[in-house]
Amino acid sequence: MPRKLLWPLATAVVLAAGAAWWLADGEEAPAPAVASAALPAASSAQPAVSTAASGTSPHAPDPLLTPALLRTFEQMLDGSQARDREGLMAEMRAKIDRYLPPEWRVRALGLLERYIDYRTALEALPAASIGDPAGLRRILDARAGIRSRYFAPEEVEALFGAEEKFDRFSVEKLEIERNANLTPEQKRQALAKTEETWLTPEQRADRTASVAQLAVGEQTAALEARGASPQERFEERSKQYGHEAAQRLAALDQQEQDWQSRLSRYAAADEATRAQLQAELFTPQEALRLQAALEMRAADARKKAAAPP
Repeated sequence: MPRKLLWPLATAVVLAAGAAWWLADGEEAPAPAVASAALPAASSAQPAVSTAASGTSPHAPDPLLTPALLRTFEQMLDGSQARDREGLMAEMRAKIDRYLPPEWRVRALGLLERYIDYRTALEALPAASIGDPAGLRRILDARAGIRSRYFAPEEVEALFGAEEKFDRFSVEKLEIERNANLTPEQKRQALAKTEETWLTPEQRADRTASVAQLAVGEQTAALEARGASPQERFEERSKQYGHEAAQRLAALDQQEQDWQSRLSRYAAADEATRAQLQAELFTPQEALRLQAALEMRAADARKKAAAPP
């Protein structure tokens, strides 16, 4: 869906989504999926019709109304070749039974139709600027108004509530960080308060992990810069993160050294032997990122060459 508002905040969202595996149990967090779709021309807004009358208890969560439904809609819309709204909805009616249970078909199609109109309406919002928290807040308010035109209150909360809270937190965080009138301690307290206000316990845990991940990256860069030995790395990391995390980070160091060694052999080879080396040195998955890795190496070399002595 259009993300004119929050593309500048994409880094924060990605970091929040991926907990630092080395501080947890060693399992890699899944990469966030991004879907896109070509949209037909906007239609007139349809009234937000409540979907509460679904046969479920008025006090029980509606199993249809979850953020996962929006991800399903994006999967359905992805790659559509429809040229107008009527053609798009015809495609969706043909697809929907492959994505959702048949008992949800009628309600889901109604929601999807309004979701398409909502997406189109979002395109009228101005582009966001990460340097303008006040402008971001105005766009958030405008987006909330658009949602209220297409969805009933319970739909807004169930489908968009978590996203809205995280976006509000992100804007408040920017405002706090850019407030020159606050001392570092006041900023820390204000950030803690806004986290408590807007983030769920799960989001706060993810944010803590992402901040720790950044700290590890900074520490690793410092260790690299001074040529620290593996033993020195392990001792410093053990003090800060614990023995098990230090072991996982040491394993990562070894994997990175192995990757760089193989990459150096490949980069030094002539074109005639690179195909053979690729098959010998890299898995098919690794081969997919060879070109990007070589380009990054070249960019780093140019940067170091341009740096003053």
